[in-house]
Amino acid sequence: MAEDGEGVGTDAAGAAGSPLLDLPEPLLLHILGFLTDSRSRHRDILPALAAHPTAAAKLTELDLGLADATDGFHASELVAIAGSCPNLRKLVAPCLFNPRYVDFIGDDALLSLATSCPRLTVLRLREPFEPASTSQREDAAITVAGLIAFFAALPVLEDFRLDLRHNVLETAPAMEALARRCPQIKFLSLGCFQGLCKASWLHLDGVAVCGALQSLCIKNCQDLTDASLAAIGRGCGRLAKFAINGCDLVTSAGIRKLVTALRPTIKEISVLHCRLLDTAACLAALSPIRDRIESLEINCVWMEVEQPVQQESVANGNTVCDPEDDELSEESYESASKKCRYMELEDFVSWEMLRSLSLWFPAGEVLSPLISAGLDSCPMLEEILIKVEGDCRTCPRPAARTFFGLSDLAGFPALAKMKLDLSEAVGYALTAPAGQMDLSLWERFYLQGIESLYTLYELDYWPPQDKEVNQRSLTLPAVALLQHCNGLRKLFIHGTTHEHFLSFLLKMQNLRDMQLREDYYPAPENDMMITEMRAESWLRFEAQLNNRNIAD
Repeated sequence: MAEDGEGVGTDAAGAAGSPLLDLPEPLLLHILGFLTDSRSRHRDILPALAAHPTAAAKLTELDLGLADATDGFHASELVAIAGSCPNLRKLVAPCLFNPRYVDFIGDDALLSLATSCPRLTVLRLREPFEPASTSQREDAAITVAGLIAFFAALPVLEDFRLDLRHNVLETAPAMEALARRCPQIKFLSLGCFQGLCKASWLHLDGVAVCGALQSLCIKNCQDLTDASLAAIGRGCGRLAKFAINGCDLVTSAGIRKLVTALRPTIKEISVLHCRLLDTAACLAALSPIRDRIESLEINCVWMEVEQPVQQESVANGNTVCDPEDDELSEESYESASKKCRYMELEDFVSWEMLRSLSLWFPAGEVLSPLISAGLDSCPMLEEILIKVEGDCRTCPRPAARTFFGLSDLAGFPALAKMKLDLSEAVGYALTAPAGQMDLSLWERFYLQGIESLYTLYELDYWPPQDKEVNQRSLTLPAVALLQHCNGLRKLFIHGTTHEHFLSFLLKMQNLRDMQLREDYYPAPENDMMITEMRAESWLRFEAQLNNRNIAD
């Protein structure tokens, strides 16, 4: 893949006419501190830093990361940025760690970054998404010895993120070095770090010795176990936020042990894509902190999963209590019975502090079982984010009068904001084959019942997409359902629509702020949008919206 290893010199040659190079240094200093456009990264940033060394040396924050960036900095580019900005305190950047690429980032590049910028307090490096065809799972060229030297060069590090897509093996010693060398570390996010906490004996090891942590996120750690979570709960007693993603050995028993130990401090929990955890089991495991948690993120998978035989069953919030077990002594049976009664009482405790809820759904799944799974009483819930991902073209056609179930959220009396993100739900934008549903019918499936959310004040909506069509657009069923949301004051559509569809939205009595945001990539092409919104069309709608009489 030599073509992937582009050097700095090539970019500098292509940036001779870059507008950034002609800016005064004070303005350049301001712009570079907030520059986040990945498309101008290789063309502009390195030549601009080289042309204005004084401004570059004054930079203290440099955020070059986009959430959807598909490329990243090579080792030579990262080293050049660090050398030009020695006073950086915050650096955010996507980087290439794939060892199959030319000029990938390894131990030497990380150590050079740390020695060039020793004052870094916030460092967030992320490996961009790679297509399945190129994401072979070789190990990253990052070693434990390299990480130990890297941490030793950053004594004031407080926030560290290294989100990789290639494994770093046996990292427990590196985490212990992090706790020693970076005593101010409070926020830690790691992806594909294996061996973070073995928890093989009673003493704490690995990430569990980082007792000052307030936030910990672990992704794709394939050897993280329930014992590891129990050790983290004992060692990281200040954690207010905990997140795991793609940890396939974790069960509900481990989650319960963790949150029980962290009950005095924990406020935010995220549990996503863990193979042995379905939604009901996860919610039951969180029973000890129902009355304390403020933010929750889970994936909604309703199928039952098989729990390991040696683990206690908490699928329904209760431990297994068998009074006919011959091996259970009278004393232990009495203790188990008390525990069962206590855990049954926990199920009646409401989520009285929960204010933010994030839900992930595979395409075609329904929301309706969520309430019966344990998320029934949320009197303070103000904001909900629903993310749907998957290929609707492979989903069976829903039964007649079967819908996603937004109406079930009407039981949350304080719900004011909703983000409904269908941008990664893929379907047919035009005519669908026989037996399939096009995107207009899928929008009806997901939006049906939204009119019953009378307390909803603000809605962000991302329409589903057809990747063969370079646009996302509201369909007729979508606007027909949205027009009945009389309580909405703010409506943000992350896509476009036909001009005549906007007349439906004028029927929303309280709507005051309406926006169409073409903030997706690749951007729509104007010459392809023959019947879509134009600037003149939007001005006419805006005039009509502003001329209405609003009661309050």
